[in-house]
Formats: sequence, C-alpha cells, structure tokens
Amino acid sequence: MAMAMQPVFFLYMLVPITVCDDVFKLVNSSVQLDIQKKNETVSEDIDWTFKPKTLIARYNGNPPSRVYGSYKERVEFNEETYSLTLKNLQKSDSGIYEAEVAGEIKEVVAKYQLHVLDPVEKPVLTASLQSNDTCNVTLTCEAQNLSVTSHCYNDNCDMMEKKTSGHTLLSLSLYVSNNFIICNHSNPVSWKNTTIEIKHVKHLCPPEGVSMHTYCLV
Repeated sequence: MAMAMQPVFFLYMLVPITVCDDVFKLVNSSVQLDIQKKNETVSEDIDWTFKPKTLIARYNGNPPSRVYGSYKERVEFNEETYSLTLKNLQKSDSGIYEAEVAGEIKEVVAKYQLHVLDPVEKPVLTASLQSNDTCNVTLTCEAQNLSVTSHCYNDNCDMMEKKTSGHTLLSLSLYVSNNFIICNHSNPVSWKNTTIEIKHVKHLCPPEGVSMHTYCLV
C-alpha cells in the first residue's frame, strides 16, 4: 500500500498552485501590486498583463523597463522589486492582473483580482411612530436599494445588530452603540453612517390625542 501511494504524492507536489488575491481600491486612488512568489532568475523577461491579453509592462533584467499603450502615463514599474504601481484607478481597471516570468518555462509569480469601487452613499435613517398607545417606533435604515428595519419601545433600543448585503459588495447595518442608533453603509473601501441618539426616540411619542408622525434623518 505504501509503494502505491508514493507516485500519487510525487505527482501532487508537481502541480503548480497560483492564488489570486483580491484587492479593493477607491476610484481615483493608486494600487501597488507586488511579486507574490520569489524567483531567483528574474534576469529573464517578466511581463505584467491585464487579462485576458493586454500587456502593461515588460522587463528583461536590463534597464529601462517598458510600459505600453495607454498605461505609459499612469504606471510605474520598480526594476528592483518588480512591483507594478497603477495610478488614477477607474472602474474599468477592475479585473485580473498577472506577472509572468518567461525563461525555459513560463511561471506566474503574481496574480491579483482588482476591484475598483465608488465610495458609498450616505444612508437614510428613518424613525416612524407606529402606535401612540405603546410608543412603538420602527427604525428603517436605507441606502442604494438596501434596507434594514428594527424596533424600539419607548426609549428601549437594546436591539441586536441587523445587517444585509448586496451583490455589489455593499453592506448595510443597523445597531446600537454608546446610546446612539447607528445606520452604517459600507463597501470594502469606504463607509458612511447616520445616527440618532436613543433619548430622541422617546421624544417621538406625542402627548395623548396628537396624531403620529415621522422623522427622517439624513
């Protein structure tokens, strides 16, 4: 049995494994992409590409390196570390970036999935009185087609955090912290929030005989 397992283990060790790291950046910011796998023979050609087929930069071990096409004005290649810096990022720059060494065999030494995102919008937090008798207040947190709802009774807002997320890396949450009700809108590179002091929730309850009303905070 031990003899049968040896060839299988040997073949497994020969399988190359390339991890694609996710990187998140804001529009108009910069990103530095570093070599992930050290290669002692980078005197051979190294190419940075934007998949599927766009060549960004090439270096053959002898300065100067070359930057191609529209990247010339906003790309820097470091000839000592082989890192690539891309400036003034736009959403169209989102995609897969690879660094490949071309010697006797080609080897991928860096691979990134870049996500260029807009900053999030400020959320809207609405407190609505539902019942004059019990002072039941509904809290609604909304932003970019996402919505989270919770409830307070008088000034009792010890609610558990409620959270929802969208397919575009957006997240919306509603929770209590240090006597504040917080509506937080975020993505991996930015966040904005709207808050209400808990003591103001009780103030929504009108005197008997006064019609219910709604406050909207932005």
